[in-house]
Amino acid sequence: MIKRNKRVSNLIAREVSLCLEFKVNDNRLKNVTVINAEVSKDLKFCKIFFSVIGPEKEIKKALSGFESSKNFIKREVFSKVLLRVVPDIRFEYYGGLHEAYKINMIINEYNSGK
Repeated sequence: MIKRNKRVSNLIAREVSLCLEFKVNDNRLKNVTVINAEVSKDLKFCKIFFSVIGPEKEIKKALSGFESSKNFIKREVFSKVLLRVVPDIRFEYYGGLHEAYKINMIINEYNSGK
């Protein structure tokens, strides 16, 4: 059962990424990268983790873009990923890349001060 959940998660993450790249016309979602997806054991819930490079306001813009495009993304993705039950999706920010961005900015400031 765990292998199936992992395969479904990977498939959902790939399809959401393709949907964002080719079908969603929301400018708030142009710089978004889908990192991963997690589905519950019963496949009723799905968390989609994303990242955005940039300041905090870019993260807030992306979250509002996901909220307004949620039903469209859900319809497009699950027309390709055929499951008995369409899971409820939730988008969550993954902060690992943002921390790397902040560290890079600090290094750049230090190097420009030399």
